[in-house]
Amino acid sequence: MTRYWKVEEAKANFSRLLRAAEKEPQVITRHGKPVATVIPGAQEAPKPPRSVWELLRGDFTFTPPEGEDWDSDWLERDRTPLAEPLDLGDGENTEPRA
Repeated sequence: MTRYWKVEEAKANFSRLLRAAEKEPQVITRHGKPVATVIPGAQEAPKPPRSVWELLRGDFTFTPPEGEDWDSDWLERDRTPLAEPLDLGDGENTEPRA
């Protein structure tokens, strides 16, 4: 059974907390609200993203609002070329996109 530890209790009994966490997740609370969970080492914690792009890539699920039906091509990139050059402020790459 998962145990809830107050921060002070977790600090004072850290070794016991770790031993208990080897068996099942242990929740640490502050002012009665969960702030951290210590999980067994066999259950790997999710690794932080290595870059912003990896973070943004994520797994997204898009669903239409109730009563609407989206066909499969509803999310497509706008490939319309720019009418004017794109100024990136560095004096380069000012040609319109094709």
